[in-house]
Amino acid sequence: MSDATDTTWHDLMQPRDTPAAGAILLTDLPDRRVIEVTGSEARAFLHAILTQDINALTDEAASFSALCSAKGRALGLLRIAAHEDGFRLVTRAELAPSLLKRMQMYVLRRDVQLSLAEDQAALGVIWPGDNESIDCPFDDVAACKAIERLREAKPAPGRWPAVVDAQGRLFLREEQNARSGMRIAIHGPSDNLQTMVHSAANGTAIVSTAQWERAEIEDRLPEVTSETAEHFVPQWINLDELEAFSLKKGCYPGQEVIARMHYLGKPNRRLFAGHVLGLAPPAPGTPVHNDKDETAGEVVRSAPLPDDSGSLVLTVIKLKHLHDPLTIDGLALSLDPHDTIEGGSQRAGARH
Repeated sequence: MSDATDTTWHDLMQPRDTPAAGAILLTDLPDRRVIEVTGSEARAFLHAILTQDINALTDEAASFSALCSAKGRALGLLRIAAHEDGFRLVTRAELAPSLLKRMQMYVLRRDVQLSLAEDQAALGVIWPGDNESIDCPFDDVAACKAIERLREAKPAPGRWPAVVDAQGRLFLREEQNARSGMRIAIHGPSDNLQTMVHSAANGTAIVSTAQWERAEIEDRLPEVTSETAEHFVPQWINLDELEAFSLKKGCYPGQEVIARMHYLGKPNRRLFAGHVLGLAPPAPGTPVHNDKDETAGEVVRSAPLPDDSGSLVLTVIKLKHLHDPLTIDGLALSLDPHDTIEGGSQRAGARH
């Protein structure tokens, strides 16, 4: 992304006013980057190196996946969308260059081309309330058609209904909690998304990225950052509950470790949500301690609470310390009571 384009897009997406009740919220998603994978062997290539069953992927839905080291630790997480003969991998912006380099090591003589999408941005749109009453806020026919198709689709754990519109923009419907409003991420050229935002009708409001971050934490969606790359086996961040890896498709980097944990043991750590009052959002990788000053886990991601009284956090906790008094930076961590069971949040059958 060029500096000029980057500055213009991010200036446009600066929050201005407090949104009115019922407003459709628009936000910049600056931590996203798209890796494009093309070539006649693209599907077989991704199937061989990622945790997901790429052969089962269709154009109608994107899937969650990971690229792992040989030791079974996640190097990065990916939303994988198929379109025609290629794939778009939405990942953490700071990790995209290293993930691209890692994947290029596996290409060898295959007919596969990988590249970082240039001059791209990502726009998050959050609707309030009942999905049945959703309106398209943009004066953009192709975008509205894509949004209407996604409104009729049904998200599932680790599966995001996907549409690539006539202008090549990727739309992903990402909310995992049926009780929350619809949440769509739109990935496309920065200048195109700027035009879309300028066309937004009254009743929309530009808000900080924290709104989106909170929604993803409430949906228990993990993240891997530069601070936590190679820290987590997929089960520790509940990728099994998001159906983000396959145990049937054969070998891929880390597959032996993941399969052994599934068939011969059980995870000794899991993903849990909670909050800490009086603390600014802690960085990923910040340790969680117990009352004996032992390391009990670490922060996966965080966002400020709506009233700025503290932070909402996702953490990986060692199960042997799950019921200990826990702290982050010396302040008490309160875990969501629905999550404090072995097996994590989905098996508790509850959400915020």
